[in-house]
Amino acid sequence: MLTIDIPLIVAQLITFLIGLFLLWLIAYKPLTAMFQARIDKIRGDLKAADDARLDMEAKKKAYDEQMAALANQSQELLRQATREGVVLREEIVRAAREQSETLIKRAAEVIALEKDKALKELRLEVVDLSLHVTEKVVGRLVDPALQRRVVDKVFAELEDKKKA
Repeated sequence: MLTIDIPLIVAQLITFLIGLFLLWLIAYKPLTAMFQARIDKIRGDLKAADDARLDMEAKKKAYDEQMAALANQSQELLRQATREGVVLREEIVRAAREQSETLIKRAAEVIALEKDKALKELRLEVVDLSLHVTEKVVGRLVDPALQRRVVDKVFAELEDKKKA
């Protein structure tokens, strides 16, 4: 039959409690210390990862600010180069206009000189021709100085009419 043996139960209970106490001393404390160390390591790793993330965000922000500053600087340099190009172009155009005006004035002066020269040569030719014609018509030599004065007077009157 089944009998309850109290001294055996008490002995087993004491043995169980001693075993539990030994297990707590030998296994539980080292296990809890190991688990606590693992928890602390995980917390440290998470904190390090969070710090690294914050550091990366700060660096990214600084990088973005530098890139924006470089973009602004490059835009300003481009605007400055454009302004300098416009100024240079205006100077070149102005210099070219001045040069062309100078050339036109020189050309006009040369043309005027050549015109005067051609008119003087034409007058001389007309005087010589008129002397020859007069000689042929009259049959004798007419005073060339008188004839030149008459021709010069006629040309002077023609020029006065042109100017008026």
